[in-house]
Amino acid sequence: MNKTDFSSFEVGTVFNDVSLSHELRPETSSVTVSYPSRLEAMALDPSKIADNTNLVYEAGQIDFSVALYKHISVSLSDSHDQIAISDRTSRKSLVRHAALIMRHAMGIKHGLDIDVEDDVDLRHCGLGSSSSLIAGTAAAINELYGKPIAPLDLVRFTAQNHGEEIDEDDSKLVPVQCIGGSAVCGHFEGGAIILAGQATPIFSTQIPEDIKVVIGIPIDFDHPDSQQLMQAEIDNIEGFKDSGERYGNEIAHRLLHKVMPDMARGSLKECKDLIFDYRWDMGSIANCSFVYPRLNEIADKLRWTKDDSDIEIISLSSVGPGFFCLTQNVDKVHDAFQDLGLTTHETSIHNGTYGVQKND
Repeated sequence: MNKTDFSSFEVGTVFNDVSLSHELRPETSSVTVSYPSRLEAMALDPSKIADNTNLVYEAGQIDFSVALYKHISVSLSDSHDQIAISDRTSRKSLVRHAALIMRHAMGIKHGLDIDVEDDVDLRHCGLGSSSSLIAGTAAAINELYGKPIAPLDLVRFTAQNHGEEIDEDDSKLVPVQCIGGSAVCGHFEGGAIILAGQATPIFSTQIPEDIKVVIGIPIDFDHPDSQQLMQAEIDNIEGFKDSGERYGNEIAHRLLHKVMPDMARGSLKECKDLIFDYRWDMGSIANCSFVYPRLNEIADKLRWTKDDSDIEIISLSSVGPGFFCLTQNVDKVHDAFQDLGLTTHETSIHNGTYGVQKND
């Protein structure tokens, strides 16, 4: 199948396959995966999210992995060929989609019981909640069968078959650009990870444990439907194209010659500067303002953070409307965010891969 538009598709549709050459058997009866969330600080070339090339996006990202987990349990079921999802699991269409595409990829027929407990259920705020749910469910099923799909293959498989739920229609998903950060942050180590094209991690580093993460979500944000947000993004896509075409070369040069060497020495200064310039001065926040009317106003009132030594990183996450800071001074950021009408969530960096518990 080759998809080039942004119209909806059936849950379980596979656009980009992964092939396995051997018959698979489960290695355990039950698995629980604790899957981290990601914060997307910036795209490396936002022009590359403008066109749907069969759900393959080459934009690249700088991501931070954080300790807000989805605890996803998958068990073999006596009910042949059925996927049963617990009542408390939200966003069931995404879980079902992940299960169906994994059953297709692995050629399995076993029934599956799936349960998801979410540390914080913040839909469409910039935390990669949809993509981490799909990637985490796929990881749990992969673990159940002894991890036959290699990490990078599984990252690409979930990212390149990504969709998000449509309110009032559990049978279909809408294609939303997925660069692969959520899947990479679960499968590869590093509190900060840089992705190039094809969801390929090219650099990662550990973030010190004393650096905390504060996320601010506008208190009046109404968490709209994916289809509504996707249409609004399409209507504003020219801004993303323009930013990528104007600044892509500068971003690539600074990333290679300043950001990565600086991070390799244990500093986030060059990374902070590039992210800030991209978000505030290369048009990114303005491009994302379709998500939430006050986005530009909030951003203007956060300009002081660029030169504040207490702020290690400041950014919008994905298209927002959530902002986040890496800092040792949590109280300062908490107060600043609350003064701007943001509800705050404090968490830590997650420097490892997803956690797993298997039960025979």
